Amino acid sequence: MSGTRKVLIVGSGGREHALAWKLSLSPQVGSVIVAPGNDGWPVAWSRWAEANFAEMAAMKALARRAREAQVDLAVIGPDDPLANGIVDAFNAEGIACFGPTRAAAQLEASKAFAKEVMRAAGVPTAEAFVANSLEEAEAALVRFGKRDVVVKADGLALGKGVRVCFSPEEARQASQELFAISGRLLIEEKLQGEEISWMAFCDGEKCALLEPARDHKQLKDGNLGPNTGGMGAFSPVPGIPEHWYERMRSEVFHPVLKEMKRRGTPFRGLLYAGLMVDLQHDQFWVLEFNARFGDPEAQVLLPRMDEDFYEWCLASAQGQFPSAVRVRFKSDSAVVVVAAARGYPEKPQAGVSVSGKPGQSHEQSSGVPEIFWAGVTRQGQELVTSGGRVFGAMGMGPTLEQARAQAYERLSSRSFEQMVFRKDIALAQTGGGR
Repeated sequence: MSGTRKVLIVGSGGREHALAWKLSLSPQVGSVIVAPGNDGWPVAWSRWAEANFAEMAAMKALARRAREAQVDLAVIGPDDPLANGIVDAFNAEGIACFGPTRAAAQLEASKAFAKEVMRAAGVPTAEAFVANSLEEAEAALVRFGKRDVVVKADGLALGKGVRVCFSPEEARQASQELFAISGRLLIEEKLQGEEISWMAFCDGEKCALLEPARDHKQLKDGNLGPNTGGMGAFSPVPGIPEHWYERMRSEVFHPVLKEMKRRGTPFRGLLYAGLMVDLQHDQFWVLEFNARFGDPEAQVLLPRMDEDFYEWCLASAQGQFPSAVRVRFKSDSAVVVVAAARGYPEKPQAGVSVSGKPGQSHEQSSGVPEIFWAGVTRQGQELVTSGGRVFGAMGMGPTLEQARAQAYERLSSRSFEQMVFRKDIALAQTGGGR
């Protein structure tokens, strides 16, 4: 790091490891601070103690500390602090902050709000009903009849508040369980196709598209088992038509930004559209919006991004975009495979020794990390598991097949007892079937 700018990255997962690493490569950045980070990350990065992101007072205290430390840019990784107003706290201290305000972050924090915005903006999306009671949920299910539906908790649920239901009975059970979480449901038709993640930097009015990625949400091979935060990802996504970049800008991102500005809540930061795509019929629908980088999609997008990440974050935060409508990417492919602790996602086992030395995750000072560390802590001279998703093994290469092979090779070099991982990340795209 040869620059003079000081950046603060909020969060402690694999996504935040990728954010901090990419920012550290900027020629403008001279100092990286993480709050709180984890013990697997490079020791050269300063660490601040974790704040209680559920309390505005704690977030304001973090923002004041950042001002006193002369932080030039704060980058927020997770969804909870965004939904709770951390960007508002930093803005009040005069610090540029990459992420949406509390009001704009409702695009992720409330699925009902997101659906309302999509309808107003004319964005293609599934038929859906909002249910404020179990009686309203039952009425919605009656209207859908025997069609497959998706039941969603209206709020943040760590990627686990969604149930795909193939019978009315299954939908009723999901409604009861998810209503207990959020007190409000979104029930929508199940669309057919394949899911992809498409993200864009936004400055309140304009957007610049990244290349798409695909994550694997289910715990087990073959897209079976419970939903998780994500068990792996890859980029690029084969088969995406070139003309979809313009369609995505003009049919999804620009209309949403225009509608959010009209409501007095302009969106600045990284807007993530979760899509269902039907390549055969040249169609797509927006399933949901997230108000930040995906995890683990960030781990495959940022290594492929061929631009100064600091400049894009700062321009987004300040609402001063360049004229570019797409972000440059390397032609290389990237694959990340997540290693999770036994019992994930319900009750992950902590305290299990992980092979590999703390802080040693880079091939070289400026190279792509072999491992993006997430749920680990230090005990003596070793790392032990402390969260559900423990690390992501990273692979890159000229083809997806080569990137996939490298990711699984590195996965085997950093193992732990009863490690849970999927064996089919990017398999269908490399000739391995489904």
